Amino acid sequence: VIVGNEAFAVSGDGKATCHVIVPCDETGEMKSAPLPINWEHPIPVDEILDFPIPATASHLEALEEHVDTDFVVAEDIAQAISEPVNNNDHDQTNVDDIISADVSQVKIVASGNERGMRLQPIVDKVVELSGTNLPKVLYVGTASFDRTDKFSQQTQAFRDMGCEIRRLDVSEGETVPTLDEMKEVVTEWADVIMGSGGNTLHALLRWKEVGLDLLLKEASLKGVVLCGGSAGAGCWFSSLHTDSLRPDNTKNKEHVLNELSEEELADWDYTKISALGFVNAMCVPHFDATGTNGMKRSEHAEEMMKKDPTTPAIGVENDAALVIVGNEA
Repeated sequence: VIVGNEAFAVSGDGKATCHVIVPCDETGEMKSAPLPINWEHPIPVDEILDFPIPATASHLEALEEHVDTDFVVAEDIAQAISEPVNNNDHDQTNVDDIISADVSQVKIVASGNERGMRLQPIVDKVVELSGTNLPKVLYVGTASFDRTDKFSQQTQAFRDMGCEIRRLDVSEGETVPTLDEMKEVVTEWADVIMGSGGNTLHALLRWKEVGLDLLLKEASLKGVVLCGGSAGAGCWFSSLHTDSLRPDNTKNKEHVLNELSEEELADWDYTKISALGFVNAMCVPHFDATGTNGMKRSEHAEEMMKKDPTTPAIGVENDAALVIVGNEA
């Protein structure tokens, strides 16, 4: 169905769909992908025509090589701001004092899954913490590769309320704004920042590459509400239990599901990765779920804790959310 510059697929029997077939610019090889039939909102035609084209970030070719990357940003901020901050003519406060003074303002709503961010009790808590009836929401969809369909789904509840919503797309190099533009929308405009679900490791790598991790830290210290489900929940913690290495946790999940066998789709393991470090714990989203590899999240996380009990873990079930305000939750 095409309306103007937007389109979506409708299935007559709940299974049949439409497919996009395009040539790869580099190899000339034809690539195809089935369109999802669960879209509730139309998608720009240009994006649909790019649907089969995989994400271009070089780290995606060997994502497992980046599992041990340290994404905690507190030390980076201290190094980046070496001079004292002048509050007025008679008072100087160094960076350590700023961080310790403002840490009580950190506000996080971490949902076990993406759907949680559309459930009214969880949405209401985000709005309450923002301090305004219609918060300005910044959606960062890097983990879902900046797909418009994911944006539409995950911001639905706030859009229905009449909130102003902006997107910050940094998954692909050509869509990254300037650092000044990112700083304005992240640290000055937003009341709420929502991280999408998807591939957390990809998101953290991109944020570190473009400097967004430092801006998110600054926003957290200013009291901006940080929220999200799944990847958008775990990214705020010091570490998380993730399925980022799952073969279909890619931009074109539909294409992968169409191409791989059930055995290939089940051949993966959970892993623990570092995250932004705003909460000193390992987050385990989807705590009550079983992965496509047949492993229960809760059981695997417990086994992981036995091997490395140094960091506490917090499991968040699907359709639930952990609310953190400063040092309380």
